[in-house]
Amino acid sequence: MRWSVISPLRIVLLDDHALIRDALKIRLSLETDFKVTGVYTTSRDLIEGLRTHSTDLLILDYQLADGEIDGLRLIQSIRTQHPDLRIVIFSSAERPATVNMCIRAGANGFVGKSQETDELLRAVRMAALDRIYLAPAMVAELEKLPVPQSTENNDIFDADQALVDNPELSPKEREVLRCCLEGLSVSQVAIKFSRSRKTISGQKQAAFRKLGIRTDTELFKLQVHLKNL
Repeated sequence: MRWSVISPLRIVLLDDHALIRDALKIRLSLETDFKVTGVYTTSRDLIEGLRTHSTDLLILDYQLADGEIDGLRLIQSIRTQHPDLRIVIFSSAERPATVNMCIRAGANGFVGKSQETDELLRAVRMAALDRIYLAPAMVAELEKLPVPQSTENNDIFDADQALVDNPELSPKEREVLRCCLEGLSVSQVAIKFSRSRKTISGQKQAAFRKLGIRTDTELFKLQVHLKNL
């Protein structure tokens, strides 16, 4: 995505706190390459606004008022309806598990409300470039999350190695495939290797084509087949 002072990045906000909405709008408007085109209080208003106005990036609070769609479902719904829209979460719910769920659901970045405002600006610019933003401390915390139990099983590990050792795969495709077999999403792999979600997705699909498969389900079926040989 390209943007400039002449053609600024179009940003919309959703937060149920008036003070935060106003402060964010003022701060973002100070950036000459940004343009705040919508400020919303409820998810219903946001969804309607996205239908009627072109938008490049959404800054979304994860925890909204009672009676609202929960943050995870809202991210998933927006990602389904607007696949090209960049989403940055700006929230006080800074637990690693919550951050992990947001990224897996399709968010391009997560900024905690305890972080400096400049980090939000950095996250917006990174997301606009199709890169994932997380604070370094959060990346370290996410790496401590439990890994799937399957990686501790020697039979499955051997099957994984057989798949990854396919001579047709490039080194980067092997890296991505190994992460997929460990249960990581495209977004998580993008964070791990500091690449864009689009790049990782392309490498994953290239690996799938070389293995003669098309979906994650077929990958895991192939894994089980090799384990039983």
